[in-house]
Formats: sequence, structure tokens, C-alpha cells
Amino acid sequence: MRTTTISALALSLLAATFGVTTSAAEKPAFISAGTFNVCSDPTFPPLEFFEKTGDREPSGFDADLIRALAKHWGVDARFIVTEFTGLLPGLESKRCDAVISGTLITEERTQKLNAVPYLASATIVFGSGKSDLTLGSLDDLSGKVVAVQSGTRYVKIMEELNAKLSAAGKTPATLQTYPKGSDVAQQVLVGRASAGLSQDTELAYRELQTPGQFKTLYSFPEKDVFGAYLRPNAADKQAVQSAIDALKADGSLKAISEKWKLAPANLEVAGQ
Repeated sequence: MRTTTISALALSLLAATFGVTTSAAEKPAFISAGTFNVCSDPTFPPLEFFEKTGDREPSGFDADLIRALAKHWGVDARFIVTEFTGLLPGLESKRCDAVISGTLITEERTQKLNAVPYLASATIVFGSGKSDLTLGSLDDLSGKVVAVQSGTRYVKIMEELNAKLSAAGKTPATLQTYPKGSDVAQQVLVGRASAGLSQDTELAYRELQTPGQFKTLYSFPEKDVFGAYLRPNAADKQAVQSAIDALKADGSLKAISEKWKLAPANLEVAGQ
């Protein structure tokens, strides 16, 4: 067996030279103050939500991911509660270091900000479990009241659908927007809206909590991807990507996904 002897002084110099460089390369610049500040809208279970009244920090997949990233970098996680429409503006104004809050990666958003993928999902149209409504296609929403969360891409989906319906001489859907995903679900539940748009992740959690309250009426064939949004900085983006890759490799993300009843396979789809 080949051995090499290096003096203690030499070892300390190597550690000082290379250890700091490696550490700096692995950590994003925005955590230099010792905290990982994340803007979050905790109204979207099972990704982020308050489990009970009075909770100071949210629970959910995203919340656990944020804590795992902070632990990976050796800093504290700090949640900055913000309505969904204020998440990305808050990031741009440096109110927080990142947005990890059920925010889908879109071309429009990535024109101004960086995004690191971490979880795949699918958009769905859902209705009350007591409703007789069935959808053969999205066109069957013609004349129906549809609720969506403001600031999300669901608004654009419905606006494009209504333009298509109008062009075909059909009655557009009546679009209602609400500040929270939980508000959308409530409107569908009490019958003020015939349907709502959300992600399969949220509906799966609601079904787990209250079986039979809601049902999927239509599932979009495309996979959507949730992303951690950052201000433009190539080194910071790489540091976050490396950290997420490390959490995948050591099984941390798989454990988090299983905790919240999400398919671990969607972690890999998100990385493609």
C-alpha cells in the first residue's frame, strides 16, 4: 500500500487554500449572512401550508426542501410569508434570496430570473366530489364558472381557452380569481364555481385529508415543473442545483416526497 506523509503545517495550508475555495464554490453568495431567506405563500398543500392556526413556520414538501437546503449549507432557514402575486417581485427587490413556493417554471418567468427544477407535476381541472360535471375536453367548460388563483399561469390558460371558445361561437367560461389556492378549493366545494384549476399534487393531498370532497375532471397531458427561483447569477444557480442534486443522491428528497405522499419518480422527471 502506497502512503504519503504530509506535515501538519502543510495540511493546514492545503485546508486553508482548497477547503475554503471548495466551500465557497458549493455555497451560494446570498447565504453569506448566515440565513437562507425564502419567500413563500403557504396556501398550497402539500407543498407549503400552515398545518394549524398559530404555526410560525409552514409545513409541506417545499418547506422541508428549504430546511434541507439550509442544513446542507450550514445556515438557518427563514420563511418570508408573501401572497403568491408578490413572490417573484419580492425576489427581484431582494426581499428574499429565493422563491420556493409551488412556482412553475415558465418561459416568461425565466426571461428575468433563474430557476432550478426540483419536482414535476401536472395541471388538472377539478370539481366537487358531489358534482355531476364531466369533461371530455376543456371546451366543456364553456358557460361554466371556473375559479383560479390570481398570479398563476392558470389565469392565462383560461384566458386562452375563452378566446378559443369565443372564436368558435361558444360561450366563454366565467373566470373568477382568488388570492389563495385554498380560496379556489373552497369556492368549488361550496358550489360557487363549477371547477377550479390546480396541480395534481394539491388535489392528491386534499383527497388524502378529506376523501371524496373533490375529483379530477381533466388532466393536462404535459408535465409541469416546479422551480426554485433565484436572481440572475450563474454561480448561485449552480450552487443551488448542486445542493438539490446532493439531496437527491443521499435520499433526502425521496424521503421528503414520501412523507408528503408525492411520487418519488417526479423528482427524476423534474431533473430531465
